[in-house]
Amino acid sequence: MTAREIRLMQHLAFPLLLLTISLCWPAPSFAQTKLTADDFVDALRVAATPIDIDVKEIHERALERIKKSGQKPQDRPALVEELNKQPQLILDIQFNTDSAIVRPESFQTLGRLADALYHPYLLDRKILVVDHIEATGKRQNNLELSQKRANAIREALVTTFRISPQRVLALGLGEEQLQDRAKAGAGANRRVQVIVIGKR
Repeated sequence: MTAREIRLMQHLAFPLLLLTISLCWPAPSFAQTKLTADDFVDALRVAATPIDIDVKEIHERALERIKKSGQKPQDRPALVEELNKQPQLILDIQFNTDSAIVRPESFQTLGRLADALYHPYLLDRKILVVDHIEATGKRQNNLELSQKRANAIREALVTTFRISPQRVLALGLGEEQLQDRAKAGAGANRRVQVIVIGKR
């Protein structure tokens, strides 16, 4: 796995975890090659406030915003701000161009995520997989493609790695929740969040 394949980010609300990560992560490009399933466990085991997620409702809300809003990408607020407040990983999963087919080199990353989900600390946790796309091309197409990509990741976790389907939800937000709104078309906005949403 290359240094581009995984980016790990822990929200600032969890300083102890950041300290843990920083101890094994002196420089981002160096540490990304060293992250293990245990690092994933550390990032996701932090106590979180359970949140109710209605994937269908959020998707419909995103569609409504696309139909109504003429806002430029840099002016759009996050569609589901509470997702950014939960313990999470940010992964760089590679797909074929304009496709929801996960590229083979990203299955190692998904395998490490699956290993983490089998860890005793996380066996009772439910996660939400959220796919995002940078603001290029048609906005509604990006929303639909990101939902398909989130579904593909969930499918891989459930079928290839035998994670219980009750533990994994999938949500595509397209370009509705950009990480770098000042550079809406930047690759940094193409990412996958893995978020703890509660216990099963």
